[in-house]
Amino acid sequence: MRETPDSRLMEDYAAGSAAAFDELFRRYERKAYAYFLRRARAPQRAGDLYQELFLRLHRFRSRYDPERPFAPWFFRIANRVWLDELRRTYREAGVTLGLDDTASDEPSSERLAAAREEAGQLLGELSGEQARVLLLAKVVGSEYGEIAAELGKSVDATRQIGSRALRKLRRFSVGEAAGLTLAPEDG
Repeated sequence: MRETPDSRLMEDYAAGSAAAFDELFRRYERKAYAYFLRRARAPQRAGDLYQELFLRLHRFRSRYDPERPFAPWFFRIANRVWLDELRRTYREAGVTLGLDDTASDEPSSERLAAAREEAGQLLGELSGEQARVLLLAKVVGSEYGEIAAELGKSVDATRQIGSRALRKLRRFSVGEAAGLTLAPEDG
């Protein structure tokens, strides 16, 4: 099995081969754990996310297309696990923040809520693709190569999308501070 391509192993696993899963797990367990550890920066959290990734791999095994490379598909699932974790954490922080705001007049809570609202407004000025690239690159910490593979674009094109998004946000921030509104921009 050590010579079998990943795509074939995944196809065999989808057909019910436990040995194929064992080999895929052996090949990807360290990479998957490292992927989450780089992002979460906490071994326990990385371990939980790593387990969730392999649970999703099992759950979506029938959706794998053996005509496509395995690694990008695998790490696209990993990226979705990470984004779901960020969303869950953000929602929990929002619930906690809402409860704290009613019980306390602490300025840091107010600033955090204002910053979150401002960030949401700024991201609303971007196209969906620009917001996604910016969040993945700057918040999640994904490499441009990973983002490019997910979007089906070249790394240079993905960097350009991120750069345009940052420029647009800077212009919008300056315009807002001066009382101006941002004119719609193509691209």
